Amino acid sequence: MEDKTIKLLHEGKVEKAFTKLYKYFPKVEKHVCINSGSKEEALDIYQEALVLFYRKVTSKELKPGTSPEGFLVKTSKLLWNNELRKKKRRQGKSAEGLSSIDDSENIQEKIQQEEQSKIVEKILHQIGEKCKSILTLFYFESLSMDKIAKRFGYKTVQSAKVQKYKCMENARKLVLEHQSKPEND
Repeated sequence: MEDKTIKLLHEGKVEKAFTKLYKYFPKVEKHVCINSGSKEEALDIYQEALVLFYRKVTSKELKPGTSPEGFLVKTSKLLWNNELRKKKRRQGKSAEGLSSIDDSENIQEKIQQEEQSKIVEKILHQIGEKCKSILTLFYFESLSMDKIAKRFGYKTVQSAKVQKYKCMENARKLVLEHQSKPEND
């Protein structure tokens, strides 16, 4: 099974491979849900792990004999543990009390948020209408992947998930390009 999935990825049959790889998702979902997470968070984490797996396979960085199941489950657990640490830090900061924040810090924070919003808008514009719609429906309107698949005419939910991930990868690439450009751009 493992060799077939990797072979499918090498042949460019990503949808077919991802469909097979989704059978490992319940293990990740169980881990995330037991550790203060939701099913949606588990799906996001698993999809990130899938992208990492895909990159490793296509760039031939994956060690021979690596089990897709082992890689995906372990990577997902590591990603979730990192996410929990980030959440803990964010909660710790807010627990210190808002009274300690002075107005200048608050204003600076608002300016940074506004700049980030402009960057997100610019990137959403660059990734194309279809990707923009899919990401907006999923992340901002919390529409399920099942409904998104139906709305865009995908044959399976997995097909819609693969498309969402392609869109996310494109957006991530644009973010990285934006970050590497000089400030006066």
